[in-house]
Amino acid sequence: MSDITTGIENLSVSDGGVVEQAGQPTSRGRHRRRDLHAFASLTPSYAQTPTEANGMFDPNAAASSAGISPPTRAEVSRQYTQNQYVPTEYPLTSYQTAIPGSSPVNGPHVPGASTISEIPTQLSKMAAAGVPAVTSTPALSVPLLRYSSDENFKSAPFLTFENVSPPPAGTQYNVVDQGNASPKFVRMSLYSVPATKALQESTGLPLGLLLRPFAPVPAREKIPEADFTAALGVPRCRRCRAYVNPAMQQTGYQMVCNLCGFTSPVPNDYTSTVDSGGVRSDFYQRPELHAGIYDIRVPKGYWLEESRAPEALHHVFLVDLSRSSTQSQMLNAACTAIRLALYSEDRQLPMGSKVALVGFDSSLRFFNLSPSHHQASFSVMSDLFDPFAPFSDEAGMFVDPVQSHDVIEATLSSLEQEDADAKIDDGPAFGAALNAADILLASHGGGQVTAFLSTVPSCGPGELRPKLPGGNPGADFASAVLTAKSSFYRDLANQYLKHHVGVNVFVGSPLPIDMINIEYLTCRTGGVTKYFPRFNIDRDELDLAQAVKASVCDVSGYEGQLKIRCSWGLQVSRIYHAMQAVDTGGAAQGAAATPVFPVVGPQTSVACDFVYDGNLNTKKDAHFQAAMLYTGSDGIRRVRVINCIMSVTERVADVFSFADQDTVLALTLRSCLAKLPDVSLITVRNLLATRTTEIVSRYAALVAKNTSLPGQLVLPQGLRTLPMLVLGALKSRALMSSTAAPDCRVDSLATLMTAPADQLSLAIYPVMYCLHRLEEGDAEYETTATATPSNGNSTTEAPTAHFNLPPCVPLSQSQLEAGGAYLIFNGKQMVMWLHSDVSSDFLHDLFGRNVDSLEMLDPNVAQLPLLDTGLSRQIRGLRDFIARHFIGVDDHSIQICRFRTDTNEREFLELLYEDRSAEMVWSYAEFLRYLHKNIDTEQQEPAKSGKRFGLF
Repeated sequence: MSDITTGIENLSVSDGGVVEQAGQPTSRGRHRRRDLHAFASLTPSYAQTPTEANGMFDPNAAASSAGISPPTRAEVSRQYTQNQYVPTEYPLTSYQTAIPGSSPVNGPHVPGASTISEIPTQLSKMAAAGVPAVTSTPALSVPLLRYSSDENFKSAPFLTFENVSPPPAGTQYNVVDQGNASPKFVRMSLYSVPATKALQESTGLPLGLLLRPFAPVPAREKIPEADFTAALGVPRCRRCRAYVNPAMQQTGYQMVCNLCGFTSPVPNDYTSTVDSGGVRSDFYQRPELHAGIYDIRVPKGYWLEESRAPEALHHVFLVDLSRSSTQSQMLNAACTAIRLALYSEDRQLPMGSKVALVGFDSSLRFFNLSPSHHQASFSVMSDLFDPFAPFSDEAGMFVDPVQSHDVIEATLSSLEQEDADAKIDDGPAFGAALNAADILLASHGGGQVTAFLSTVPSCGPGELRPKLPGGNPGADFASAVLTAKSSFYRDLANQYLKHHVGVNVFVGSPLPIDMINIEYLTCRTGGVTKYFPRFNIDRDELDLAQAVKASVCDVSGYEGQLKIRCSWGLQVSRIYHAMQAVDTGGAAQGAAATPVFPVVGPQTSVACDFVYDGNLNTKKDAHFQAAMLYTGSDGIRRVRVINCIMSVTERVADVFSFADQDTVLALTLRSCLAKLPDVSLITVRNLLATRTTEIVSRYAALVAKNTSLPGQLVLPQGLRTLPMLVLGALKSRALMSSTAAPDCRVDSLATLMTAPADQLSLAIYPVMYCLHRLEEGDAEYETTATATPSNGNSTTEAPTAHFNLPPCVPLSQSQLEAGGAYLIFNGKQMVMWLHSDVSSDFLHDLFGRNVDSLEMLDPNVAQLPLLDTGLSRQIRGLRDFIARHFIGVDDHSIQICRFRTDTNEREFLELLYEDRSAEMVWSYAEFLRYLHKNIDTEQQEPAKSGKRFGLF
């Protein structure tokens, strides 16, 4: 076992060229480039695990780091850097070895200068022991892959048909729709589909897709809409019921389905003349004929109930009025969030949307928001088990937020003045409030609930008890934490599904609240749970308000039903949705399970696996179509149609070359995590490691057996950073062995199982930026001219705004500099780590002239001052961009973390995933070593998922 836990100290990548495949043409009559591999030369070493003086593992010391450096630039700003470090002027080549005692970021150490004695790193320990230092491995670097992808698409758009593999998740890129869906909405695991089941199984790669039907896009990529409300019918295949799309062959009076091959007549009012090439005369006027993604306004026959016309989306706000909420000031923060959501200048509710307000403590308060009132009034209901609406909509239950602006403002102001000492501490009646919201929205065909919760629900129906480890073994406690045993929340979820009601819950409890039951409810209904552990109004108010605003203003609609169809020869096997995997039972296409979404929006994410029921023809493409039927937030019934066209191959090399690691990772994670809580965490961790080993070993055996050398780990070019991403998932709180923070485990699990690709990538490998080395032009928008195809022939120059992100820093303590400042973001927390020797000029430019040292900073203040300095503008711009780009909010707090001063430094170090974790989970280098060692074993006899191995 020691040779596994010992790490690897020498890693290198062959200099055979690392070429992105994003610009490669498809196989439809076009030439593919030859397959490329990523190599890692593994040389065993004898570096020791970093320990403290007492012999215990030191979690603050970096374990054996892979030494992966971010891209370097010729000129580095030295305004805020310390004199003891010389910037790296040229990147290390594949065969250069870093100088002992230095890192690729820091550069060589200047003799006679002070060292980072306070930050012990594995590099310094190795140097002291005379062990060779790690080498630079840029091809395996997640930060380098992200940065280079951003640069590649800075001036060139992604062409959905001409380009094959999509950019890595989270990349900035503009999309030109060429009749194939944008990867912002759907990503395939394999962009070259195996022709046979045997070929697909031989690779160990899943065949499936990751769908985000309502991904946010800039205005220039607005989804086109086709109006069929007055038509005789929507053109669809009469056999498989696929919607008309660009890949269907048109004859004017008939269309040939690209999915099943059936010829169907088109409605009489949809006929058109066609030219000699089979192109309709109205090709460019109808988005369903030339766009890969489009909305269809559907006629009355598509209404959920023909007797009830669709309404605009209604909202119910459930506000926690308990003593705990008042004391923690979460009540004040909730009122601020509601104001921002309803009366934001940039985003407002659509015409016809109405809102209701219900408060709850040990009873329910229904607020009368009629515009005829000038002050707050409410009705109190003490019956928690059989609530009802005390007055009608006309009397002020549901109101237009604009017309009732004054009374809503007066009501919120009165709630903010409530006295905590005057309240009886009986706990909040959360379950009763949820029941009341369901009753209010059921008469309107559904809607969205926004609920705030400050402590454990302990009154009325839905009462929960905190789950504490006690004397239970860690494995039993983890299983209990991830098991939703409350029948109330299960039954309520079914009621919400029946009435098309979705719920978002914002939790700020100082104690565990048995989060899995609430998470079950929100996931099943299409909503999300946002968790703010140990809620602090100074630190969390901004994030709470922005999250509520995004959930209310960005919701796309409700009453959603999803259908996924695929080419003849494939079937939908399993659908991953709402933290569970639903087997379709091998049903034929058109009869698979149809997921229901009470509310839909940017947070909606679904994945599915496909299985073979026959062989695919390599002379034809494989086609996939996802259709979401929903009622928009404006009350209009639509279908969003998303079409994908993939080539079919018989070459195993093509399958690996055009695999998308973000989708492969998402499908693998959802498949493994769906087994919880029926299996242990150890089993799931081992299963993830085993599947990663299987993919790498199959590639080495089938594709690269004649190109790799002994002692080399060879990885597919498109999956070259997959091991690091899997390692990040293994180190997430969802899979940690620690029994602390059970609600954080549930929150992390929900992210891994439901997050879209870009948010998932950020969660398992956060972005970290070196703030004291920002250059002029970094963290600013740059307007560039992008060549965009026009009508398929000529090109036009379209100006686009590209944000110049600085290079990311690898997540390792070996990359931190004395006197440095770093910003890290994982999608939930944005932390600024400041070393004790940070430059005073840096503090002046960022926090003001009155701040001369770190001791003068208040760690609870989470917002940066608005200063007219270049550094302040850059960091505030960087903060705003990554918050908007990754999680769709306009602003985000920044938590200050001072070196060896603030308690949140432990959380910062926990995010450095390339180092060995405090639970002794592999470092990046050790994990690569583990993969290499187990390749031969995996090829001969796959490891049993239940067997304990490695560091688990």
